[in-house]
Amino acid sequence: MKLSTYNLWVTDYPERGQNLLFNTRTQGLIKIDDEFKQKLDHLPSSKQEITDPQLLDSLGALKENGIIVESESHEEVLLDDFFRQLQYESHRMPFEVTILTTFDCNFGCVYCFEESVKEHVFMDEHTSALTVEWIIQRAKERGYHKVFAVYYGGEPLMNIRPIYEISWQLTQWAKEKGKEFAFGIITNGSLVTPDLIDKLLPVGLQEIRISIDGDRDHHNHNRPFRDGRESFDVIIDNIRRVIDKVNVGVTGNFAPGDVKSIGRLLDYLEKENLLHRLSRVDFSPIMPRLGKRSSPGRIELGSCLQFFEKDGIAQDVLAVKQELLKRNLPFDTGCAINSCALMMPDGAVAIDPNGLIYKCNSLVGYPEFSVGTIRENRFNGNFDTFIAHRPWEQCASDCPYVPMCQGGCRFFAYVEQQDFSRLACKRGYFDEIMPELIKLEYKKLLSPRGKVPAQI
Repeated sequence: MKLSTYNLWVTDYPERGQNLLFNTRTQGLIKIDDEFKQKLDHLPSSKQEITDPQLLDSLGALKENGIIVESESHEEVLLDDFFRQLQYESHRMPFEVTILTTFDCNFGCVYCFEESVKEHVFMDEHTSALTVEWIIQRAKERGYHKVFAVYYGGEPLMNIRPIYEISWQLTQWAKEKGKEFAFGIITNGSLVTPDLIDKLLPVGLQEIRISIDGDRDHHNHNRPFRDGRESFDVIIDNIRRVIDKVNVGVTGNFAPGDVKSIGRLLDYLEKENLLHRLSRVDFSPIMPRLGKRSSPGRIELGSCLQFFEKDGIAQDVLAVKQELLKRNLPFDTGCAINSCALMMPDGAVAIDPNGLIYKCNSLVGYPEFSVGTIRENRFNGNFDTFIAHRPWEQCASDCPYVPMCQGGCRFFAYVEQQDFSRLACKRGYFDEIMPELIKLEYKKLLSPRGKVPAQI
């Protein structure tokens, strides 16, 4: 027997003489004292050699949580099976389909991720109908029980018709076939109205996610209307009008030094009695984007990459999560496994206004990266190429983060190296941030929303 390669220790926490032990493959988190840590540090190679009663009693739980494995070769088998399940058993999860109703937008965000592909293109009635047919056929072929659609853009509410038509037809299909269907909308919030929510709730609307980048001044600088008008107060007024009708989440993006602005936004939302009525709150670092359609490899907003590589991002990410934790808000710590849809045959897909299909939302708008079209009942060669990637095989054998990152984000691999198959290692970032994220995970489990982790 041996301790897993994928264990991470946080020593002398939450108190001196106590330790947290987290396994990145199983997501198991346990708390142990120094005495038991010593026993694990000197773990015998076989069960027959164990004489300590506490260790014997705990052996089952330790193996179940992946803390202890039989041997290095056994752990390799477990890891292979883990990746097989990630890649090929995602059909057991809901089928998530992102649908872009338009490439157009009424905002002029300073960092717009879709700026390079933004244009006056809207999904038409024929494409909407074909989208429904394709989704139903895919769900039937792959055995999905639940379909979850996410309407996106551009600004999806600039083209409401396909949202209603697609959702109505999928709702009827779900009722007839004993399936489940629901949908959400990612929107800038400027076009949300009570009447719209009332119209969409009967056809499966579950949540709207509205982007707000910080307090009034910061948001108005980052996310004005296309004609330069300020948008913050419009969005807040719209949230007030619909928050008792539907789940409303707030998400946003940040650059270095924006954390204080996020704190001020949260304070404002609390003052306005909105904060704890939100279904989710989340903020992420601003990402780089591909270049124009004619030259996607000419990366734009490249300074964001420097943010990921230099000191600062880990501290900013942690500071944002601490702001959420201290207000007892629902949030993801970042310890979870992030599976890449690009490498999953049955993973999520995105459908653009023209009916092209993509396996990564970050690639939408670039036809050369599409994996097919709703007009054909098969994927193209890109699909096979993408799912054949196994970047984790390029990772260092002693890296404890392999189950979490699987060799890194494929979009980042292309952004950094113009090659989806290459390693996009961020081990330095994980080394810095993971001990603190594990502490956050522990605190979150002890909060009123969580549950206490295992103690040995």
